Amino acid sequence: MPTEPEADLVRHLVHRGLVPASTPVEVWELSGGVSADVFLVTAAGRRLVVKRAVDRLRVRQEWHASPARVLREADALALARAIRPDNVPELLDVDEERLIITMRAVPARATNWKADLLAGSAEVEVGRRLGLALADWHSTSASDPRSLESFADATNFFELRISPFFLRVAEVHGELRPPIEHVVERLTGRSSCLVHGDFSPKNVLVDRPGFWVVDWETAHRGDPTFDLAFLVSHLVCKAVHRPALAGRYRACADAFVDAYLDHSDLDIGTADLVAQTGCLVLARVDGTSPVDFLDTDEQTAARTLARGALLEPPEDLASLWSVVETDRLGGGVR
Repeated sequence: MPTEPEADLVRHLVHRGLVPASTPVEVWELSGGVSADVFLVTAAGRRLVVKRAVDRLRVRQEWHASPARVLREADALALARAIRPDNVPELLDVDEERLIITMRAVPARATNWKADLLAGSAEVEVGRRLGLALADWHSTSASDPRSLESFADATNFFELRISPFFLRVAEVHGELRPPIEHVVERLTGRSSCLVHGDFSPKNVLVDRPGFWVVDWETAHRGDPTFDLAFLVSHLVCKAVHRPALAGRYRACADAFVDAYLDHSDLDIGTADLVAQTGCLVLARVDGTSPVDFLDTDEQTAARTLARGALLEPPEDLASLWSVVETDRLGGGVR
């Protein structure tokens, strides 16, 4: 017997013409997201993903953002798919009144890249392909300013990234406030292309050799460096968590960044990339939404790495990675 939310979802899909009436429907609530109710629906041979953003995000601390961001996600999906149709789910319906979007689900055999990485499967080719795709999204959108008009409002980005990540960390670590505020000033002062805003392994679904990037609700016109730093910071955190695999995670990060730089028309400053990565690593420990796989010692190690990146900035990402790989974080890396 379906629950009332599931029954309401089916009625919504029938009303929107996405599912035929009187057709058997199966609904599964997908887990892992903090910002939305997401359901997988199968009916009449179709697999759909239905998403409705929530007002209060599911983290321990208070964190609110407008559910209307799902409409921004719909716009971003359309633009990103126009640029790279093979790497973005197909958007099927947008209910602007109820703030619900429906997409075609990716193949059931696809795996989540975050899960793959934590399980020890760190494929360099995935990183390289992601770098090429991100370069296309950034460069193509930057060359067409009109395509970015609906992404000019940075409210979502402030609510979902600047405030809970950067400003929250500056509150926790008062001595780091000056360098963090400098990073924020430079980050928010550049607005050149479509930025995903949550370019994380958990939002990459892999069906080798293909892949899809999902969860575009934080998309905005902004600094391309942020997407690079966001993914690299996640790979750094995984290296802290599994130091025996640090070389593999670094290889993925290097392939990602190198492919991007070789293929992109945009200028990415090394200092900005390192500083943003440091801030984001610290945010994944002491921000509003910490990662779920670092234990206490590993959190300490991540803090050591991030503080060094902000107070004594390394020359480049290679120098940042060398701190992880040579076990100089003090007790946190085993």
